[in-house]
Amino acid sequence: MTDTWNGRYWDLPWSLVDGCTPCSPGCDHCWSAGIAHRFYREGEPGHCMGILTDDNGRFNGDIITHPERLSIPLKRRKPTVYAVWNDLFHEAVPDDFIDQVFNEIGFHAIHYTFLILSKRPQRMAEYFKRLQTVASHPRNPFPNVWSGLTVCNQQEADEKMPVFLQVPGKKFLSIEPMLGPMDLTDLGPVKENDAHGWSCLWDTPLRSRIDAVILGGETGPGARPMHPDWVRSVRDQCTVSNIPFFFKEWGKHRPGLKDLWGVDYERRLKLMPDRYEIMNAGRLLDGRTHDELPWVKS
Repeated sequence: MTDTWNGRYWDLPWSLVDGCTPCSPGCDHCWSAGIAHRFYREGEPGHCMGILTDDNGRFNGDIITHPERLSIPLKRRKPTVYAVWNDLFHEAVPDDFIDQVFNEIGFHAIHYTFLILSKRPQRMAEYFKRLQTVASHPRNPFPNVWSGLTVCNQQEADEKMPVFLQVPGKKFLSIEPMLGPMDLTDLGPVKENDAHGWSCLWDTPLRSRIDAVILGGETGPGARPMHPDWVRSVRDQCTVSNIPFFFKEWGKHRPGLKDLWGVDYERRLKLMPDRYEIMNAGRLLDGRTHDELPWVKS
């Protein structure tokens, strides 16, 4: 039985990097920074006050890598999707550590699937480009890896997507938290290298660029609301392009009942005995959930 009902699109976390540096409007209320800051304040074993966050609870740029966590347990027989936290391509993460991560992924845990999200497509693209210069690596050196880019608004998408699309292999877009309307169909041409190594510009359709889209609203203190029409627009763009669309959650601010339940909302409201269903409608959009994922999830 899957647990996509709660908005989780992966099975297990793989926490290899602690800390980060705010680099996006979406970082303003970072859940990871909030958790780290709380652990430090409460004296959680293994944590020291102020190592990774400032007085305001934001990541301060310090990074701790965990080589002791590199070995993936091989006892799980069922398909498993691991989500790699935090940003593996942060500028302070050493190249040799990233090499060790992909060595584990590509050789020792090849039968598992890995989702690697980053807000730093430039370093991600440069890393894979370096791998491709090694003769033993094909154009898609890690078939069990899904590279992901996190953006929160149109400006970020315009700036980062053309770089991200140069990353080889399977790619997905994470729009979280969504802070404004987004048009994914007009992101400009993609720069690629042809078979002879020449740089080319390809004006390709959205389906040939992105393999999946994850979308969610903001949670926690200070969360900013997400307009239902922003979500509908991205959903419809994915439908037209035949791209799997996964709606994670509305976040802290839920829209009206009609946006949640669609045209059936009046009948459902009459049948509802109390407010329980409203409080548990965090993933409904127009009367249904959207759980489309191209990777196998146990």
